[in-house]
Amino acid sequence: MSQRIPDRVDPWRLAEQGETLSGRMPLHALPRLAVLLQDADDEAAFTMRFGKDRDRRSTVNLTVQARLVLECQRCLDNMTLEVDAETPMALVSGPMEAEQLPSELDPLMLGPEEYLDIAALVEDELLLAIPASPRHAHNDCAHHGKQGSVKPADNQEDNPFAILAKLKEGGNHN
Repeated sequence: MSQRIPDRVDPWRLAEQGETLSGRMPLHALPRLAVLLQDADDEAAFTMRFGKDRDRRSTVNLTVQARLVLECQRCLDNMTLEVDAETPMALVSGPMEAEQLPSELDPLMLGPEEYLDIAALVEDELLLAIPASPRHAHNDCAHHGKQGSVKPADNQEDNPFAILAKLKEGGNHN
């Protein structure tokens, strides 16, 4: 049974009704994410469970799974990042309400008449899962042991600090 997921939904109504939406979306349809990927031909799977918590707050529990192909910043080869993220959120209409949330809930700021853009929320979650500098595990990297290791210069003349020291010694004409 495949249902068409709308682009935008009323999260407040879905939370009142305790609805669950799930689906898949192509990674190439997420423009902010697609530019970071080496291959955007895969899909992201998501599930959004809307409801109310024990304090009657409207909530969304978002689960996203995707296989992201990124460029390793150490060796510049492709690497795969498996994302399996779950984020519990509470719908809030302002910063004061967001500050009062318990630490286990992330705020999802929307006005009472505002719709939720499903693709944008899924894309945000995937962007947050990408490390600032994506890299293979050290042993899996093509440049394991070649890059990032500092070895002493064989020739003192090639050492920039030795050259600076000589300049400093020779340039001290007080």
